Amino acid sequence: MRIAYLKAPDTWPLRHLVLRPHQPIEECDYPNDRNPDSFHLGAFSKNELIAIASFYKERKDGLTGWIQYRLRGMAVHPDQRGRGVGGKLLVFGFGHLRDLKADLLWCNARDNAKGFYLAHGMEVYGPPFTIEGIGEHHLMFRRL
Repeated sequence: MRIAYLKAPDTWPLRHLVLRPHQPIEECDYPNDRNPDSFHLGAFSKNELIAIASFYKERKDGLTGWIQYRLRGMAVHPDQRGRGVGGKLLVFGFGHLRDLKADLLWCNARDNAKGFYLAHGMEVYGPPFTIEGIGEHHLMFRRL
């Protein structure tokens, strides 16, 4: 497996498959995808994209940190789950964020991903909430 930096549109097919299958693929073009401080990572196996994650320089009210980044659109191909691919991608992202001098990473984690993020050092902040059409989420963060 290798990890590489991607352009935002390269993430959209996997975002669509895993995160937004019942919506048009255009919904996978997130507002901060093209910001100059954003970056996107992909994990590849035999040149096949099997996992993705996007990171946006974005502050979250209520959380403290000088340089905050948001994790969004993290997805692992269904055939590749349970093999540690997502964890390796996340750890790579942590390292790059430290290089950028970021001190906090946060995300809106789906309920079924909460355990994954807890296992990677993230903490829950506040009560769960619902994102219309997607489901229950938890605001989670990790100090870098």
